[in-house]
Parts: sequence; C-alpha cells; structure tokens
Amino acid sequence: MDLLRDIRETTTELPALEMLRYLIKERFPGEVAVTASLKSPSIVVLKMVSEIDPSTPVIFCHPREVFPGSEKYRAEIVELLGLTNVKSASSSDPFTGKHEFQFCERLWNEPAEGGRTSETIHLNEVLAPYKCWIKAVYHQRPETPAEQRIDVYGGKVIVDVLRRRPTEAVDQFMFDHGLPYHPRVRHLKRPAQVAPEGGKEVGWYF
Repeated sequence: MDLLRDIRETTTELPALEMLRYLIKERFPGEVAVTASLKSPSIVVLKMVSEIDPSTPVIFCHPREVFPGSEKYRAEIVELLGLTNVKSASSSDPFTGKHEFQFCERLWNEPAEGGRTSETIHLNEVLAPYKCWIKAVYHQRPETPAEQRIDVYGGKVIVDVLRRRPTEAVDQFMFDHGLPYHPRVRHLKRPAQVAPEGGKEVGWYF
C-alpha cells in the first residue's frame, strides 16, 4: 500500500486531535513541523499540538510589517501553550528558486497606511528536515480546496487539520479552552454556542 493511501485509511475516521497524535507520536516521530499564524484556527491547531507534544517544531509565519501587539500576543500564546521549539519565517526571507517543489504559505498583510496585500512565505529551507508538514496558517483558502485533510507534495505529507472547518466551532474551541484572540479582533468576539454534532464533544471533532 502506498504511503498516502495508508495514512488516509488510518486517519479517515479520526478526529483532529487523534489524527495529530498518530502523525506526531506514531507515524513521524521527530519529523513533523507546524506552520502557523496568529489567527484563531492556527491557535486551535497549536493547542492540540501542545497537548500531544509541546516540543513539536512550530514555525510562525508573518508579513514584513507586523501589526502592533502581534509579538506580545505570540509570546503570550507560546507561554500559555508551553511550546518549546518555536521559529519564525517572513516574506523578507530570501527565495532561492533552486527547488523543484516550492513549499510556501501565503499571508494577507494590512499595512498601517491602509489597503491589503498578499505576501508569500518561502519555506523550503526551514521545512527541509521534516517529512510531515502541518499547514495551519489559514490566511488564504486554496483556490480549489481538496477534499482530503492529508495529501503528498514534493515527497512531504501535508496536513490541513481543519479542512472545511466551521468558524463557529473554531470560536467555540477558543472559548471552551480559554484561549485568547489576537488583540486586533479580541473586542469583536463573544462566547458562541455550537450544538454538538452526533453527541461528539465540540472543539475536538473537526
């Protein structure tokens, strides 16, 4: 059985937390990295990862111009979740263009003077040591969303934990676990009530 089909068949019925546990602890121990931003879906994924292994490498991706308060908020999240292996990557990092496959995340940047631009974070070098990449930036949805949470590209297993995630469930998870929002949106958020689907615990089943 090929790698992708094997992993998909093993994880297809697993909720997000248990899928991550399988990938981080059983299938790719020491070979998993997470890319994240400071958006709430990223925080949800990081919370799950921290429950499994807080030493999992986390690469925070950020645009050239960092919103005031972001660095303080990132430090708050890192301390709250007990993450111990944190790096950062920016669109100002050099792009070599020497790789056949390009691993990247794309961010929206909203400069202080107004407007909105898209920035690309090139990740070939920082992801080189890892076989499994958990993509959790969640700034931009793919133009053609895949139906699967797990895929393979350039020899790496790529995971979208919250594929087709309901925004309400993400908010509920944040409130249920006492996770703070970025200060830019904190004042907009209010406790949400999401009815469990099929009796499952809200927040862990995406």
